[in-house]
Amino acid sequence: KDIDPPSILRNLGIMHRRHVHHAFDVGGSTLFDALVSEYLHTDNFQMKVDEAQANFIANEIKKERLELENRGGALLDGVTALTAATDLAKNFVDRRPIKAVVYSNSHNNLLDVAEYLYGSFDSENIAEMMEGKIEHMSYELGRFRNNYKEGKNCPICGGWNDYTGKKLTSCSNGLVEVSDKDGNTYLVEKERIVRAVSEVEFNSLDARIAFGNPVDIDRLEGAPLTKYGPSPTKYWRVGDCLLIDARDPHPLLQKRWSEEKWAAYGSATCVELAESDGFEGRDNYLGELPNHPDGDVREVVVKLRKWQPCGRFHSRPRWDMRRKQNVGWYTGPTLEDVEMLTQKEDTFLLLLDASLSHGLDLSFVTHMYLLEPIDDAAHMEQVTSRAHRLGCTGPVTIETIHTWHQLDTNAKHVAKQVASTLEDETDESKKRTSTAICDHCYRSFANLGLAKEHELTCDRNPNGNAIVD
Repeated sequence: KDIDPPSILRNLGIMHRRHVHHAFDVGGSTLFDALVSEYLHTDNFQMKVDEAQANFIANEIKKERLELENRGGALLDGVTALTAATDLAKNFVDRRPIKAVVYSNSHNNLLDVAEYLYGSFDSENIAEMMEGKIEHMSYELGRFRNNYKEGKNCPICGGWNDYTGKKLTSCSNGLVEVSDKDGNTYLVEKERIVRAVSEVEFNSLDARIAFGNPVDIDRLEGAPLTKYGPSPTKYWRVGDCLLIDARDPHPLLQKRWSEEKWAAYGSATCVELAESDGFEGRDNYLGELPNHPDGDVREVVVKLRKWQPCGRFHSRPRWDMRRKQNVGWYTGPTLEDVEMLTQKEDTFLLLLDASLSHGLDLSFVTHMYLLEPIDDAAHMEQVTSRAHRLGCTGPVTIETIHTWHQLDTNAKHVAKQVASTLEDETDESKKRTSTAICDHCYRSFANLGLAKEHELTCDRNPNGNAIVD
């Protein structure tokens, strides 16, 4: 049976987040309707869209940073930052640090893309100003602008705690309670988790050391087993079988305190509390690892029991009004007893959603990436004016990211034939029209041709033909 190519390709178009914008529309039923509904709106396809957008942003930023290095690197003293007009007049070479903003109207869309961006950059490279983090606004913007952060190192676990304006009293770094087949229950840092044990590996282990439950690979959503430790705890399950590195000292961690030192800080009371609760309570301490050979690499099979912040495991004695009993045991030094530190970092990317975008001064930004089109001219003006404002230190590149279907060779050939057919056969009234926006004043027009024509005489176009009285 003959198939009408225009009918087949009716739903071919641009996939923008969770919306399909049809490239053209003709009458008749299509074979692609089922594919659009069954695939283009599935989580699997959305993940591909998220990954494609993140990869584009990451590649663009890496390219810009490399070009900046080739121009001699960034100038950070602030004296040489000039306005766009002065730069052009003096042929100034732009050597401002690359500062990029990724913006979305949707908090969930931004989170989905951010997950892949963290795969391309380190956490110190990214600042977040998103829904639910309003109390950290000033701190995150300061990191993004100044390339440094303030905080304290925990005297117990050595972990860093960011100062976000609130007094630092308790360490928030996560510690993991595990147990081994010898009956030992103890705490380890997440950096010690070598990998999760899959079902195949679990079945191959010696019965004398196999312990806990194998980890289902599908649960990690594509992340390798070696990323179990730094992965979000939403992937973790009590009873998971893990391999840990039991060296002490560990190359990435500070050496643990001796049992004598822990005894002076109340470890005996901690053991009593933990045993009385069957190790189901909040108490434990970061003591010496059982039977560890100093300096030797040793992987130990353990079972995951629970995880919580370091400060909850090592809590100070106090009276609990709700439970009407004394809780806590730790009498050693805490974050309150150590000095505030300043740590330099390389933060060049800001994740920004609509909920926290109002009133910000982003005049130092060099690039802005929009995860979806903004058709409303006033809204577009409001978003971009965060960077285009009084005091702007130079030109700003603003890009809207469009995600296209990838077609195989045969499909591209058919699409060309269809495009040629439509030019000859499609009535003008049936052609798809869409709004277009002037890149300088953000006025909306019925089509791209009218927008381009207007730009030639737009008052805001520095290269236009507008006559100003």
